[in-house]
Amino acid sequence: MIELKIPFRFTFRHALSARSRGDSVLVRATGADGLQGYGECAPRSYVTGETSETVRSALANHLLPAFQGATFSTFGEAAAALAETLEGLPRERHAAFCALELGVLDLAGKTFGVSAGEVLGPVLQDEVRYSGVVSADGEEAARRALQAIAGFGFQAVKVKVGRDAAVDRAVLESARSLLGAECSLRVDANCAWSRDEALRRIEDLARFRLDGVEQPLPAEDLEGLAWLTARSPVPIIADESLASFEDARRLLEARACHHFNVRVSKCGGLLNAARIRDLGARAGTGCQLGAQVGETALLSAAGRHFATRSAGVLFLEGSYGTLLLEEDLAREDLTIGRGGLARSLPGPGLGVEVDPVRLARYAKAR
Repeated sequence: MIELKIPFRFTFRHALSARSRGDSVLVRATGADGLQGYGECAPRSYVTGETSETVRSALANHLLPAFQGATFSTFGEAAAALAETLEGLPRERHAAFCALELGVLDLAGKTFGVSAGEVLGPVLQDEVRYSGVVSADGEEAARRALQAIAGFGFQAVKVKVGRDAAVDRAVLESARSLLGAECSLRVDANCAWSRDEALRRIEDLARFRLDGVEQPLPAEDLEGLAWLTARSPVPIIADESLASFEDARRLLEARACHHFNVRVSKCGGLLNAARIRDLGARAGTGCQLGAQVGETALLSAAGRHFATRSAGVLFLEGSYGTLLLEEDLAREDLTIGRGGLARSLPGPGLGVEVDPVRLARYAKAR
């Protein structure tokens, strides 16, 4: 296990947190022949209740022992063992399991010449387009960010909103002015509102032709989300309310959202992300790929596999690489290109190789 801290190029803010560095925990899996695979999670206490400390504890005491010394004769055997461990996984161990899962899939994929993305299904599109995201830094900072986003050519943008209605309106007015009428806009409140306030704010912001409102209410308020979903003029996207497969089932049963925001780290890795995606698809619930702020190339690669191997994903976030991080971990550059464009990842495992010099530079604990 390796605890990683990489500084950001700028501070990123939303209603629940402000971050100026990426905090991740890596799992390094080593085969009998010395071949190595890496997995990553980005634990967030306000999402799954996990921190770097609880992740290390969960890995050491509950998750890693079953895989130390394990032998697999095929990639499928390794994936099946992970799927078995996933059953009944507590919500507060989802990020920890993600790091383990990705490390095992990366190593097994490299060993048997198989992409880790195979657990999601076949590649459906070779090129995908990611969204831009605007931090909750106030009107002037948001306008500067929107100017940069417009110059980068993003066709979909998410704006962080929160407590100040006047600021949110001003930022969205700037967004429409700078990005144009054709750009898809959505907002993310990160649990900031009560149900009555949420409906008022959504009705007020609907004039900006929004394609989604992410997590307007506290994560545990499923009743409120169901009430709001039935009344909102803009689709409701569940994020902090959705980590586990059981969370997804409860959201569907309560009719508490229109779409799921699937983030690989919070949802427990690729296997569980696929289960949640497929459950939603069967119920007619849309899906977007989210990202934890500050993911390195390892989680970016996992997200890229999800993006290119999933049908009908509404929006994609992540793969921001050195647009946000001071430096990324992989030898390959997974940072999205102009317009948010990015290609599928060939090659075995996750499709990226960790640079040991960079890893040593940012590793804070082992």
